[in-house]
Amino acid sequence: MNGLNKTFKASLLTFFLLFGTFTLGLVRAMIDSGKIKLHMPIDFLYLHIAFALSTGALSLFLFYLAKNTGLIFPKILASINLAVISTAGIAGISYLLTDNDTFTMVMLYSFEIAFGVSSMLIGYLYCFYRTCFR
Repeated sequence: MNGLNKTFKASLLTFFLLFGTFTLGLVRAMIDSGKIKLHMPIDFLYLHIAFALSTGALSLFLFYLAKNTGLIFPKILASINLAVISTAGIAGISYLLTDNDTFTMVMLYSFEIAFGVSSMLIGYLYCFYRTCFR
């Protein structure tokens, strides 16, 4: 049961980090595109990057957990999750380098997909580990 608690806490942390990363990215994209008339300090950019790196690391952990189930469905979900979070990260870095607004849209849409896939994967893994390790 101890492993299940660690899995659940790591999964919740992944979801909250993903939400924080998405929120900071959305605010940053709206400020950069001129929809919000504010100036975002550079510290928020560093916080956003730290959240994104943590989200990527925890997505790798979810991929590891999904791989250990031995089932195809969680492996597919984890692969999709890792791919869209990687896409969002690459799009974010590309935006910082080129200042092209298309990359912000790719980043935000990727994080929206990651929200859905992560939620499904976290629920599936929690049920799987709860059922198998009673």
